[in-house]
Amino acid sequence: MLLISLLSAMVFQDAPVAHPETPQQFRNRSSTYVQGTLNVASGERATLRQNADGTYDLIRVDRIQMRDVLPPTDRSTAAVNDADAGTLRFALQSRQDVGSILKVENGQSQGLAYSGFIVRYVGGQARGPDPTSVCTVPPGMATYEHWPEPIIQVVIGGLQRSDDTVPTCPPHLENPPDAAADALTTEGEHLGRLSTLFALCEPYYSVDIAVGHRLADDFERRSQEAGWTDERQVGAYDRGREVERAEVGIVMNAAGLTPQEARRLLRDMYPRLKSRCQYLSQQVPGAVSGLETGDRRLDAAARRYR
Repeated sequence: MLLISLLSAMVFQDAPVAHPETPQQFRNRSSTYVQGTLNVASGERATLRQNADGTYDLIRVDRIQMRDVLPPTDRSTAAVNDADAGTLRFALQSRQDVGSILKVENGQSQGLAYSGFIVRYVGGQARGPDPTSVCTVPPGMATYEHWPEPIIQVVIGGLQRSDDTVPTCPPHLENPPDAAADALTTEGEHLGRLSTLFALCEPYYSVDIAVGHRLADDFERRSQEAGWTDERQVGAYDRGREVERAEVGIVMNAAGLTPQEARRLLRDMYPRLKSRCQYLSQQVPGAVSGLETGDRRLDAAARRYR
């Protein structure tokens, strides 16, 4: 079952100890950089700086307005690329009359190629991440990616050098067929998120795993009746799991952290985990009890890493 597969894959010793290799997170910001993957939340601009070994660090996350991502008008003399030397900036913002725009600014001395995935907001639910086409960004230039619908998150990975002297764009990727209308897919992804929270919250709160089993069993039965394969079930579940892990700031089986970095990341993670466990209690009545006791346990765990 989906829930069992998650719980069997996650091991906790006193506290979750899974972290990204270069994981900066900023308090009161949703954008994160986790094991080479940048998650940019709508309304924010994330700035990366390359290290000598080719890896990147997230050095800043700023709140932005729509004007910060709009291309200049023909008569404008404003600078298009304001990224500091040696940095990359990814800014995402949406507005009903414009759609969603991702502005990518390259302040490096080399061109940038990357892979992009988007999380849409459909029917009150997050959907994705789904692959999207993105252009390369030559050194000292900026590019703009546009989607007509609300995009709540862009996931960026595979950062690598590009020798393009002008932006090069691959063929446009359409939305997955019937994705917006597939209620079961949305439900499966949401279940993946909830299942992740069952496992993450259980060490601190009184969590009724049987409630999660019933949700998973019911979803599996209905999806099988609809002709779903096991691979399709797991795919929907895995997409939700990855989005939830990014939301909390947890990645499994990471290496390369110093003890000081690991302690700081645990300290920053706990407030986000508390918020998500409260969300689980609201989304699935009866799943979590003893919220105040669990909150105190998380607060005590956070204090150990100050």
